[in-house]
Amino acid sequence: MDNISWQDIRKVILDFLQQRLANNSSYKSETAKLEKAKEAGDQVAVNEAQQKLAELAKRFDFETWMEDAAIRRISWLLIATHLSKGIHPSSKACNANYNTQVKPDTLGNFVSSSTVNVLPFDATGSAASLDIFGLLNQTVKNDITILQLIINNHPAVQEALSDDKNKSALYLENFQQLLRDNWSDAQASELNKQFFWPNSEETYLSQQEHNYRLLIPLHPSALCHLVYKKVQTRFSEENKNARELRRKKDVEHQPYFSFHELAVVRLGGSNAQNASQLIGSQMGRNFLLPSIPPKFKNSPFPMVGKQQETIFNHTLQYFCRFGFKLLFDMVESPKNIVEERDDRKDAFAVILSLLLKFARHIQTTQPAGWSRDYSLYFHEKLWLDPQRAQLENEEDFKKQYEQGDWQQSLEKSFAKWVQNTLKEKFKNIKQQFADPEFSEWRREFSAAVKASQRKREGIF
Repeated sequence: MDNISWQDIRKVILDFLQQRLANNSSYKSETAKLEKAKEAGDQVAVNEAQQKLAELAKRFDFETWMEDAAIRRISWLLIATHLSKGIHPSSKACNANYNTQVKPDTLGNFVSSSTVNVLPFDATGSAASLDIFGLLNQTVKNDITILQLIINNHPAVQEALSDDKNKSALYLENFQQLLRDNWSDAQASELNKQFFWPNSEETYLSQQEHNYRLLIPLHPSALCHLVYKKVQTRFSEENKNARELRRKKDVEHQPYFSFHELAVVRLGGSNAQNASQLIGSQMGRNFLLPSIPPKFKNSPFPMVGKQQETIFNHTLQYFCRFGFKLLFDMVESPKNIVEERDDRKDAFAVILSLLLKFARHIQTTQPAGWSRDYSLYFHEKLWLDPQRAQLENEEDFKKQYEQGDWQQSLEKSFAKWVQNTLKEKFKNIKQQFADPEFSEWRREFSAAVKASQRKREGIF
């Protein structure tokens, strides 16, 4: 930035004015008339066209245009990042320039205007003054604009604005004034939304007046423009090529952008430029990203709460309900030694199969060491969190896991769970579920453990 001279800035301004003259519709029309008059040999028409072209060229003369822009038309222009007209194109309320505000030290987890390192400026006002903003956005060197030079108080700017030092100082002051928020005469509009925000939780009970803050949301056109440009990258050639490569084999695939479920809201009415230049450049279109709650897929497996002491509870019983229904039916059916034995084995086969699936799910989906923060019995932690034994500072856990005594404790927990379930279901015959049955249920669990180990399922 230090190597930029006033001559560099002046040249950019002159080139801009020359381009504006060449693109002027009246200038193009008179140029065409002049060519036709020359071809027809009509000297009167030639003189008339040349006179009108000279008048138009004078309007774009450097000193003339700069004085008109920086003295008269600049009052029609506002530069900001948050606009009232984005809420309603007829709003006359104040705007805000976030680039001139003190940025927060911590951003937290929220996306806002402070998330962006460089926030673009936007301009609103009369269409006859937006060319001033166009000039300020002209690049001088290394993507540095005249507007950035003014913000940084570059010493070469003032001299470039006019050959008259008094005028150039006035012009620079007026351009700098464009960037300042003038809250001394803050103004709202009936077309803007307004919120009364309490200063404390007790405000609604307070008899004190003025215990609220009045919030008036403004449209963050600068931030929305960055989002708009980001979304539009989906139509770039690079993105298109990357999307096409995904269907081809034996080629290196490249990442690409894809935005789903976009909505579009149009701002500014029939002429979006009435709202602001950035909104006009987007033809009024602003993209809305989906902000709906995520759809969670319910897990078929029970959840393990941090405060529960055992997994063998009513929740697990419901998960194994089909096996328990077979067991209940077996208890209620007329006694037959052969059928009773077969029904019992079928019931326990279902219960134990679901139980082992649940254990496997916990072992494979939870990170190693997850059981540290849980209140489960230690033998259940050893079973459900086996990878914890591989972590640092878990030597005692590893030692007890390798000893294998926890499997006997699991047998007892399982047998007690089944026993309590049956006693609760059949209160009138609960005395029948005694030690012999308890031992039988332990044997069923032990047999399931051995079968799983033979299959090398890794559950035990």
